[in-house]
Amino acid sequence: MSGCEHEKPLPHASDRIVMALDAAPGNLDPRFATDASSMRISRLIFQSLVSVDNEELVPKPELAIRWAQDEDDPAIWLITLRKDARWHDGTPLTAQDVVYTYRSVMNPAVGSPFRDPYQAHFKQIQAVSSHTVRIELRAPYATFLTDLVLGIVPSHILAGTGDRFLPDQYVGSGPYRFRSRQGERRLDLEAVRAKGEGAKHLIFRTIRDEGTRLIALLGGSIDIAQNSFSPVLANVIGARPELVVDSQPSIAFTYVALNMKHLALADDRVRRALAYAIPRQRIINTHLLGRADLASGMLAPMHWAYESDVSKYEYDPEYARELLLEAGYGPEGKHLSIQIKISTDRFRRTLARTIAAAWKEVGVNATVRSYEFGTFFADIKNGHFEAYLLDLPEPMEPDMYRWMLYSLGTPQKEPTGGSRYARYDRRYLPPELLSLNPRRDADCADYRGIALRNGMRNWVHRAFGISPPYSTANRVYYANPIVDCHLELALEPSDRKERIPHYSEVQQILANDLPVIPLWHPHVQVTRRANVVGFDPLPNLRLANLVTTRRKRQPTKP
Repeated sequence: MSGCEHEKPLPHASDRIVMALDAAPGNLDPRFATDASSMRISRLIFQSLVSVDNEELVPKPELAIRWAQDEDDPAIWLITLRKDARWHDGTPLTAQDVVYTYRSVMNPAVGSPFRDPYQAHFKQIQAVSSHTVRIELRAPYATFLTDLVLGIVPSHILAGTGDRFLPDQYVGSGPYRFRSRQGERRLDLEAVRAKGEGAKHLIFRTIRDEGTRLIALLGGSIDIAQNSFSPVLANVIGARPELVVDSQPSIAFTYVALNMKHLALADDRVRRALAYAIPRQRIINTHLLGRADLASGMLAPMHWAYESDVSKYEYDPEYARELLLEAGYGPEGKHLSIQIKISTDRFRRTLARTIAAAWKEVGVNATVRSYEFGTFFADIKNGHFEAYLLDLPEPMEPDMYRWMLYSLGTPQKEPTGGSRYARYDRRYLPPELLSLNPRRDADCADYRGIALRNGMRNWVHRAFGISPPYSTANRVYYANPIVDCHLELALEPSDRKERIPHYSEVQQILANDLPVIPLWHPHVQVTRRANVVGFDPLPNLRLANLVTTRRKRQPTKP
């Protein structure tokens, strides 16, 4: 009996909104929040200098009131902070907190997973006054403002606790303060702002099973859920008068990744055949009930860098068979087997099995293996797969292409056995760099020299035990020096109009090379009780609009 834990009673119904989560948040400290639940809830507790949680997905002031580049040196920025910002314990938020946050992220002893990109770009950050921060970059780069979405943490608390929050004692400056947590089951936040805008209390309940979430919604123990129900269930829910389903396009991206270390998948004819064999629109119509838009690449049509003039792959199983025969696979040729890895999510398994069945129709022996998410994602991160199905929830910045497909950003850098992609050395120079023809792409005339210089830097870094500043997210082992070139060039100008041509070129090349097969952009789907209002879904699936979410007042009887 002494080991029993009793759940705290909920606040009064009129003062609370209860939201269902598919997975419990891990660490709410924004310097360590990597899972979707943690990142979204953390942003309610901690403010950042700028925010992109808006319909336009553009940087807008949050803690900062303005920012400006130095007229003489574009690598220097001055950020001016609001003077009314305070921590939840009443202490004023100052430039020193901003400096502490970014320095702690870049401190290897702290162990933030976000250290590498900030360390690669930030040369120095200092407070020049109580509300002015000076940031000196190693070189100007285009994504600087979107990199300022990191939540700011309080130096006066963390400097004395080994740079870490004590367990469940988060102190932020956002619209909600942390109140309590009961294991992975429940998380309670309380509004800081004046009463009247939204609910005073936000309660997050973790309910992993879809059926149990449905029972909780029908029974009234949860009020709202986002992307928590399959489209079939959402249709049933929407037919009930006490429930509402809101849906709108999002920037999320669903795709099939293909490991190009695999001998067969290294052949672009095989990759194109697999793309032509998937009846994407039929899957959208039947399994997703129309709640998704066909994808031609990572970026959704609403995105400012979207390129529509790319190769597209309408369902054509006959042509898929022809391509496979041309590549030597078929009844009279080699046998092709592909395993699709997937998590244990029931709806995901259904989608993967549908894709596997479509591949079997064109002669590919496709199987589906599902794993607990931790095991599944560990295999993906280490490149241990042939194909996998996954969502990229919020590709807001097109530099995600560089994070995901840059030649040197593979999990293992040394060459191994397998296809030519596996035999490339990724430690120093982009593969096939010397084959880059400046005459075919004038923009990349100088890239070979730049890459050779960077290769020498990488060699020196490795000689001293320093890892070069590349991600390890190119898990498909794709390599194309022209793509690398344009991704590098797109980082230089700050004007979006100057960046668009480079991303257009990247999208056109990737649509031909197909290291990943674009499937669709799923709609963001919010399920709520009819008396819950004020939550407008954002295209990046974040939860900023919970600050205006509330219950409708019941009319008083005369």
